[in-house]
Amino acid sequence: MEENVIHISIGYRLGLFGFLSFADPSLGIPGNAALKDIIKAFHWIKANARNFNGDPDRITIFGHSSGSMTVQMLLASPQTEGLFHKAILLAGFSMEVNTLPHLEYRLAKCLGYEGDNVDSQVLEFLLKADPVELVTADVFSPEEKAEGIRLSFKPTIERYATPNAVLLAEPKELLRTIGFKTNPKVLQGFRDNPERVLPAVLKSTCNSDQKREMGIKILEYFCQASGEQLSLDHFDAIKDIFTHAVFHSLYRMINSRLEYAQAPTYFYRFGFDSPDYNFYRIRYWGKELRGVDHADELGYIYVHPSTFKLDRSRPEFTTICRMISMLVHFAATSDPNSPLTKPFVDWKPLSSGPARMVLSIDEQLRFIPHTMPKLELFDQLFEQAGVPLF
Repeated sequence: MEENVIHISIGYRLGLFGFLSFADPSLGIPGNAALKDIIKAFHWIKANARNFNGDPDRITIFGHSSGSMTVQMLLASPQTEGLFHKAILLAGFSMEVNTLPHLEYRLAKCLGYEGDNVDSQVLEFLLKADPVELVTADVFSPEEKAEGIRLSFKPTIERYATPNAVLLAEPKELLRTIGFKTNPKVLQGFRDNPERVLPAVLKSTCNSDQKREMGIKILEYFCQASGEQLSLDHFDAIKDIFTHAVFHSLYRMINSRLEYAQAPTYFYRFGFDSPDYNFYRIRYWGKELRGVDHADELGYIYVHPSTFKLDRSRPEFTTICRMISMLVHFAATSDPNSPLTKPFVDWKPLSSGPARMVLSIDEQLRFIPHTMPKLELFDQLFEQAGVPLF
């Protein structure tokens, strides 16, 4: 460790053990136990930071992918007020929780429960079940699998208010107050179920006919084809749909920050295309395919199982130094422009206006505009579904 910083990793309950939720208040399981684990850790860190030479008034939380979504929800929760001072979200955003209905009952039925959907009875059954079966049970219907739904127990809007409730409304409401393989089988899934391309909130909001209509509209817009017209030649366009869906969620978060937040927001784009150090791309796609995959920037922040010693002359080593320097300087000062990067670029916070300026992290650091005109289609679909953007 070459920076003057204390790094703390927090463990918390996952899946059913972290996100079981019942509406019956007598059971005392409103949901989001995992998020409450994290908040408990925040309290400990705040109380004990000085014992480790830390500053309890300069705490930064950050996460990647699902961890980034968790950070976003903790940003929105009143339970975390005063527990941290800055946040870094790396490649994960969700303005809605998109909880599947009756999930606990469905899990119990999957494991052999024959009773009614009564919270107390379902909980009694689950408490007696084999823990391994609890975490490995397949609760999804064929229709849900066809739509691409694959994550069951996750953060939820808590069913009733408690003194330590984390989420009592959608993240977008709370913020106001504060890969593919190119094979025919996968392709057939998009032919038969065009709703697979929809963002999760539209899948959970719209009826079957609406979802199918919207899915076809997106496919026609990006691929100029749908149904049996789709071929392997359209895979790049289909991947482009999911790229835009992720960025649409990001832009909703950004617009919410610009509208309601009082602290500045800095926007980055990680585009460093290393031939041998982008470990997630290499793991899933091999060394022949180039580019940046989801989670590749983690290899420039943490030691990875595939990490190897770099010669200091390599641009990968320079990128590691810059990434760590920006993260640490932001944690210390609320400004990510560190002494290591200031000579090359002036990373300014986001401001209102048509262009979104982004720090492009590549072999060179550049401050450039980021525009995606096709996101307007997603705006239109959200408006059609009656889902507020933020």
